[in-house]
This record gives sequence, structure tokens and C-alpha cells, in this order.
Amino acid sequence: MRHGPPPDLAATEESLAQQVKSTPTAHNWERLGLVRHLRNEYESAIPAFREAIRLNAGLWTSHLFLGICLYRTNQFDAALRSLETADRLAPAQTAGRDDLEFWLAATQIALKRPLNGLVILERLLRRNPRHTDALELSVRTAADAATAAWNRVAESAFQTAAGYEVHGHALESEGNRAGAAAAFRRSKEMDARRAGPGLALGRLLLLDGKSAEALTVLRNEISLPTSDPQAFYYAGLAAVQTGNLAEAKPWLEFASRWSSRNPEAPLALAQVYLGVNEVENAVRAARQAVDQMPSSAAAHELLVGALSQAGRTSEAEAERRRWTQRP
Repeated sequence: MRHGPPPDLAATEESLAQQVKSTPTAHNWERLGLVRHLRNEYESAIPAFREAIRLNAGLWTSHLFLGICLYRTNQFDAALRSLETADRLAPAQTAGRDDLEFWLAATQIALKRPLNGLVILERLLRRNPRHTDALELSVRTAADAATAAWNRVAESAFQTAAGYEVHGHALESEGNRAGAAAAFRRSKEMDARRAGPGLALGRLLLLDGKSAEALTVLRNEISLPTSDPQAFYYAGLAAVQTGNLAEAKPWLEFASRWSSRNPEAPLALAQVYLGVNEVENAVRAARQAVDQMPSSAAAHELLVGALSQAGRTSEAEAERRRWTQRP
């Protein structure tokens, strides 16, 4: 059942509609289009973005959201033209480029051009190897527009290492973990030096309780020059689960350098430090986990425990007070 939009968005739209009447700038038209887009009012957002572009043809964000709205209303050819324009205008380094390339790929797939979509996904993955959310959303969106496209591609055109990796994520998003694992294995067989499918396979093996097999796969993955820090995190977990704490420690230390991407890494590292009796290091890692996840009961308990073991009772009490006084 579809729920109505939040009242604040409705009020914002009404206010912006008045603004474009009094001050019809490209910026105001774009803001109105964005609010309508957020309310899933794609058809009414389209003329707002078109007016913004008429007033400022270089406004790449309006081209992007116009393309998304055209996609959402099944106007795929027009969507592709808008997205390609946004692609030409957008800076090479911008936070919105992942979204732009995702929608370009999804539109190519909707137009039954899966290889073109795969090329764009490959470019996205090279820059951001673990853009799993985008891949899963791509599968769901493509399924809405052309359900059979992924099946045909998987049987024929995706006979590449990159193709099998994308197909593996598609199968995983459908709940088919066994099929996904087979696809990731096939990707590795086709290109053993490709980073990504080994991480995905190792993560699935851990979920299935196959820690020793996961450790073998992930050891290989982290040996690759372009491996993702997430691979070190999962390799560390696999090493912990198989009792290899000495091996787990440097891997989790490495993963913790990117804790903003995975706040669980310092939490796991603190547990390893306690396991090898490096209490002060455990305190440091646990503090990092609390900083990243201030509402995590596990991080809180681990920090209190590490501080207590280190004899830092006043700091442990301070952490307990923080926990009880948190919002």
C-alpha cells in the first residue's frame, strides 16, 4: 500500500511553487523538481527540471534528475539523452557520479542493451568496487523495466568475469546464495586477478558458516593489489572464527583505517586485542568503535570491559554515565 507523502514535503512544494512564480530562477525550478521527485511525483517534476535546464543548460544535476524521472515514467530513450548530457557536464570527481552511472546503466538495460549497461557498471565498480547497494538497486530497477533482460544476458552476453560478478550480486539480491556463490566462483575462474568476486564469495561462505573455506578465499583476495579494505575485514573475521588471532590482527588493523566505511572493523579488532592480551590497544580500538557507533551496546560493553581490564576505572565509569545519559 502506498502511503501519502510527508506533510512537510507537501508544504515545501507549495512554498517553492510560489517562489518560482515570483523568482523563476533555474535554481528555484530545480528545487521544485527535486521536491516533486522526492514525493514520487515524477510526471510533474519533469517540466520543473526542463524549465531549470531552459534557464541554465549547464545545470548537470537537473539533467540527471530529469533523466531519472523520465526513466521512472518509462520514457527510456528520452531518459538516456538526459543522462548522457549529465554525464558530459558533470565534473569527473563528484559525489553524484556513482548515482549518475548507475542510472545510465539501468537505462541501457531497460533499453535491452545489457552490454552497454555492463560497461558502465564496470566503470562504476573500478572506482567504487563495493557499490553493492547500486548493483542490487540496478537489478530491481531493471526487473521492473525488463524482467527477462538479466536472464538473457546471464545466458549469453555476460560471459565475462565482470558479467558473472554482476550476475552473482543479482542472484544474491534474489535470495539465491548458492547460485550467487557459483557465479562469483566462475568470475574468479575467468580472471583470477580480478578484485571483488573473491570478497563477495568469502562473505557468503562466512554467512553459511564455512569459515575455513572463506579464509582460503579471502587470503587470496587480500593478496590482490586492488583489493577493497572490506576484504581485510572479512578475512579478519574468518581468521578469528578459525582461531587464527595472530593472522586476524594485522588484517583488522588495516580494515579499521577505513572505519567510516565499516564501523564494525574496530569493534572486531578490539576483541582480537583482548584475545591476545593487548589491553591498551583494545581500549584504543574500542574507543574508535564507540566514536563510530555511539549507540552500539556491543561497542559500549567492549570499551567498559577493556577499560576495566586496564585498571582505568574512572574512565569506565565515565563511559557508563555516557551510556545511561545518551539521547
